[in-house]
Amino acid sequence: MNLPTDRQTTFESSWEGATVLGPEEHGVQRKQIHPAVLEVVSRLSKAGHPTLVVGGAVRDLLLGRTPKDFDLATSARPEQVKALFQQARIIGRRFRLVLIRHKGITVEVATFRAEPSRKGEAAMIMRDNRFGTPREDAFRRDFTINAMGFDPLTFSVIDYVGGLKDLKQRTLRTLFSPQVSFTEDPVRMLRAVRFQVRLGFQMDPEMERTIRAMATEISPVVRHRLAEETQRFLTGGFAVASFQRFQELGLLKPLLALQDHRWFFAHDALENALPKMTPYLKALDAWAEEEREKVSPTVALLGLLLMLGHPDYLAFLAAEPMAVDRRRKVMNAFRRGVPDMLAEWGLLKGQVDPAMFILLAAHSLLRDRWKARFHPGRLMGGIREAWLLVALLAGHLNLDRSFVAKGLALLPELPVFPILDHPRPDRHGGVYDPRAKTPPRLKPRGEGPPAKRRRRGGKRGRGRGTGG
Repeated sequence: MNLPTDRQTTFESSWEGATVLGPEEHGVQRKQIHPAVLEVVSRLSKAGHPTLVVGGAVRDLLLGRTPKDFDLATSARPEQVKALFQQARIIGRRFRLVLIRHKGITVEVATFRAEPSRKGEAAMIMRDNRFGTPREDAFRRDFTINAMGFDPLTFSVIDYVGGLKDLKQRTLRTLFSPQVSFTEDPVRMLRAVRFQVRLGFQMDPEMERTIRAMATEISPVVRHRLAEETQRFLTGGFAVASFQRFQELGLLKPLLALQDHRWFFAHDALENALPKMTPYLKALDAWAEEEREKVSPTVALLGLLLMLGHPDYLAFLAAEPMAVDRRRKVMNAFRRGVPDMLAEWGLLKGQVDPAMFILLAAHSLLRDRWKARFHPGRLMGGIREAWLLVALLAGHLNLDRSFVAKGLALLPELPVFPILDHPRPDRHGGVYDPRAKTPPRLKPRGEGPPAKRRRRGGKRGRGRGTGG
């Protein structure tokens, strides 16, 4: 593909004060960048909108890793970006983004942002929807190693914030004072642990002290953001190390917020959750290390909640024998209370129903186990994810290996349930999947027009004469 070579389409004129590395210095090769990303950048640049690859993709390219996705920042406004691409959709409220579906991947394009508006000298961000320059966009990010830009047209790395130095020293550092940075967005404390564990970097000592002092500040954060971040730690192969680090820094208790749902969680989990969850986290890490069938983070999250829940709920899921009265009480609480608990704990409305389908499908599988028959469950919604959940809980439930192996052998034949790994809420609070050709089949509970009543037959039915 022939990319434009006009250097006027780049931001070289505004690179004053930035460290710029050419292709001979950083060693990034074109084959490391997805062709769809190059085409999107080329089309935006030809339209007069210079564009940079930003965020974690630049960091991973410089570390020799394969980026899981590519985020772009451009001078174009969202409406201008959408006009250039047929399969594009504008999302977001606080700051609008454009998701472009091209050549099998989804590319996220944002407009360069300016410094956010804050309430007070060091307070949480109140407004973050102003457009800006590449330099301003770099200085509004979280960590120095995530604030570099990459120009795919000239293959240059642009660093305004000292990220190249920290990347070389393998140090994780905020752009500004850690207290200011974490007050702006407390979720950055969780992201700091994720990058430290996943990349093997050392944390800046001042940052670590600040996290220990401000750990409880994540409690007021919207629960959906915390649940989404929690899911990210479960399936990457570093679950045990991540949650142990949370415990050391004092982040685990405010992150899980188990005290808000005492009726569901076990008493010992409320007091000390880490020992109760560690066997399950080890199973998740072993699963990821063996590179077995991919587990949706939402499925992994359901298993974690069950491990921390009251033993009766796990016993109900496994269809273990219990007294009739007790079983009826647990079943009613499970069916009526768990959906509300999942929604309040952080799942979106569009995720709650699929999550319940998966849990009830797992209950059906394990119930048939007691009847000494194998139930493939091909016609049940969420059966594929239910088998994965059962496999992850197999050690804790003492399940027969042959039973689990038969179920896992069915996975290639079973359809994937419409539940996303890291969904974005749409304007109605549901789930928007940019990869799906059709909208999700499941509607949020209680929404949509009422179903039309079918006309009954009889004397007054259609086609029946009344005589005369």
